[in-house]
Amino acid sequence: MDKEGRIRPIKREDVAVMHAWELDDEIAYLSGITRPRSLEAFKASYESYFVKMDNTLRLYSIILNERVIGRIELGLIDRENGTAAFGIVIGDRDCWGQGYGKQAILELLREAFDDLHLHKVYCEVYAFNERSIRMVQAIDFRQDGVLREHEYFRNEHHDLVVFSMLQSEFKTKLKEEITSA
Repeated sequence: MDKEGRIRPIKREDVAVMHAWELDDEIAYLSGITRPRSLEAFKASYESYFVKMDNTLRLYSIILNERVIGRIELGLIDRENGTAAFGIVIGDRDCWGQGYGKQAILELLREAFDDLHLHKVYCEVYAFNERSIRMVQAIDFRQDGVLREHEYFRNEHHDLVVFSMLQSEFKTKLKEEITSA
């Protein structure tokens, strides 16, 4: 990320900040959260991660000027198949549209492909979440398909758009960025 923004492993003290985002109606809707949890339940869901570090999940806070502005995760890490899914939330509305999400995803992809040597990273985005769709397309994720009416919340079914990037595509993207710089 740039000089001011970065990702780092999540800390216990970050969780209370992240809970506030779950209570934000727009963020909850874009994330598919149907029932916000109490702070205690929210903390408990993260505590299991802190107690037993899971090899299939990596959680990070997105930091700007030492302030937590978002969360990004690499989950469902499957070493045998070389795949993982990612999810991201920029919870600080003042940071929306500033490029911090894109920077965080690129940093996460570097870890996924360079450190973990994964073959593919994918995500599922609600079809109504146009901002997230534009962001992953701007990073050159390819659309794999649509899971039609795949999730039900707020009294209706919603499509999920599946995007992915292969390690070879990421390496090509990095070479192109270096060449054009």
